[in-house]
Amino acid sequence: MVDRPSVSIPGDARRRWAVAVLVWLAVLLSTAALVLSYAGRAVLRPQSFADRAVATLSDPAVSDDVADRLTNAVTGVRGGDLLAVRPFVRAIAGSVVTSEPFRALLHRAVLEAHEAVVEHHGGTVFVNVANASVLLDTVLKRLSPSAAKRIDAERVARLLTLRPGDTVLGIVRLIRRIDTAGWVLAIVAVLLAVAAIVLSADRRRIVRRLGIGLTLGGLAVAGLYLVGAEVSGQLVPSWRGLAMDAIRRAFLGGLQVEALAMAGAGVVLAAAGSPRRGQLWPTGADLRRRRLDAGAWTRARRLVMAAGVIALGIVVLLEPAAVLRIAILSAGLYVLYWGARELLEGEPEARPAPTAPRRATVRRWRFVGPAVAIVVLALVAVAIGAGEGDGAPAVAPLTCNGYVALCSRPLNDVAFAATHNSMASVTIPRWLFGQQDGTIADQLSYGIRGFLIDTYYGDAVPGGVRTDLKSLPKRQAAVQLVGTAAVEAAERLRSRVGYQGKGRRGIFLCHGFCEIGAVSLDSALEDLRSFLVSNPGDVAIVINQDEGVTPADIERAFDRAGLVDLVYRGPLGPFPTLREMIDSNQRLVVMAENDAGTIPWYRLAYPHGLQETPFRFTNPSQLTEPSKLAASCRDNRGTASAPLFLLNHWVDTTPAPRASLAAEVNARSELLARAQTCQRRRHRLPNLVAVDFFRSGDVLGVVNTLNGVGST
Repeated sequence: MVDRPSVSIPGDARRRWAVAVLVWLAVLLSTAALVLSYAGRAVLRPQSFADRAVATLSDPAVSDDVADRLTNAVTGVRGGDLLAVRPFVRAIAGSVVTSEPFRALLHRAVLEAHEAVVEHHGGTVFVNVANASVLLDTVLKRLSPSAAKRIDAERVARLLTLRPGDTVLGIVRLIRRIDTAGWVLAIVAVLLAVAAIVLSADRRRIVRRLGIGLTLGGLAVAGLYLVGAEVSGQLVPSWRGLAMDAIRRAFLGGLQVEALAMAGAGVVLAAAGSPRRGQLWPTGADLRRRRLDAGAWTRARRLVMAAGVIALGIVVLLEPAAVLRIAILSAGLYVLYWGARELLEGEPEARPAPTAPRRATVRRWRFVGPAVAIVVLALVAVAIGAGEGDGAPAVAPLTCNGYVALCSRPLNDVAFAATHNSMASVTIPRWLFGQQDGTIADQLSYGIRGFLIDTYYGDAVPGGVRTDLKSLPKRQAAVQLVGTAAVEAAERLRSRVGYQGKGRRGIFLCHGFCEIGAVSLDSALEDLRSFLVSNPGDVAIVINQDEGVTPADIERAFDRAGLVDLVYRGPLGPFPTLREMIDSNQRLVVMAENDAGTIPWYRLAYPHGLQETPFRFTNPSQLTEPSKLAASCRDNRGTASAPLFLLNHWVDTTPAPRASLAAEVNARSELLARAQTCQRRRHRLPNLVAVDFFRSGDVLGVVNTLNGVGST
């Protein structure tokens, strides 16, 4: 038997194979890191996901599609009885969906839907923008009250419906498990590339291979994006194709940008590792050596190349437009390669003297070339892991109560303009002895964010509201509260209204007696809700002097008005920042003076939540003369440890408040001097600066000065 000589692979060939494996592993891991890190950012991070979703509204195709859905929700498409007003409603809906309030609603709704998919993995998910009805209804009532009466805006509950299938949920679960893999793979890819460069005898050639590999990997990802875009465009209905294209760009457009960035980095590497002038094409010896190194891999390479050519032919036949764009991108990268090569190579060196060592240039490149390669690879890894250039929309900084500077401050470090007896407006025809020159809705529009209200039970009867006497103090106490004239006026009006019938029982905002003025609590809360929904960056405070009204009834009223979702549920100190309150959509702080019950968001103001100054000042000098300011700042209700500070600033001329006195004490110099004096003596920022006749003087300017944001 003849022994056949064993075939051994030379050590240099084995090293070259090992280096080749390291190179292509580095390339594959870099490409995988690119895709995984982008998927983690675009899919798993809720804020980024919501930002991308809201950004799609900037595209007319998406906003038109959402406006159509909103119009169908409020008018209905079955009965046909609202077809006459549908064009009008559609025009209004188009303006609503592009507004900042609607964007804020959609942002929060998408966050909730994202949590349902990512955290709970299943079921039908609804993007709930129920408060969009408030925005639409507000505009309709202003422009066409008759149309507003005919539609049911409150039907807007589920604008968009998502039903993720098992495949989608499986992908989400997979991405969640490998969320951190992008960084890990990028680091491993860099280490493998460095190892390949160190082990190789021809480091220039390895750097060039790394560059070519990264370029091909980036082109492959960009190509898949383009082909996928063409395919998805053919699968959706033509009338929704533009909207889907905008959504695809918002969520996946950044992936194409990052892929092309990686391809560009690869071009730079390839240029850095390209042969010097006169050595662009390999010599015959180089080709023979490469064929020898290929050895047993020759057939496998041919099969891979054949499969790739076949796949490319199929793609060309199916999606010629996408292939054309890929070809244009490839041509651009090739031009970039030539430019980078010329830049990195510089001017041709003079031919060295015969005595000079020919390997000097090679030795220099052995350090310079790998250094360039390592720096470029590290930058690519950092960019991939950090998500630079991932196409995430830039979110404009939202203001908090009108100012960006207030966003980082906790609630107790912010001053609010407030009104005393906020409901008692002289603009309400049947309100006697009014103390404000505008309704609560007017005050909100003006800039008031703190409201001191009184609630009573009453019966709405023809001619006015009859107070439930069980909720009233004894007559003598009522005289001290509102004065003899007011009590006598209430008694005369009460006898005129009469006691016939039960009337319609409800909760009303009154001061002492509902007979001398009343506003339905429901209507006031509806105004408050409309404002907060339309102004998603605002925080407000309500202090309720509850006169016998039970906490359970207050809770039901807030629920009817749709405000329960907006109330602050956290502790009364330490408070979150305004930005945190806005982000959590807990933007309304509600406290009771007498009985808060066990409602978790309805807390007792005194003694733990609020401290205040006295409030029975009968002469303007008590609020304006420097020698009397200290006495006006002394402790009243509440404890020194209470986190919020109420500055009561009005002249009590019961029963008839005087606007002229309000103008005097609300003047900027007088009001600011007292506020700053009380701030120094009480070591607290006045959080609620409460005044009568809010339009008189400069309460907003004073509050802005206290907040350090300038005057209005």
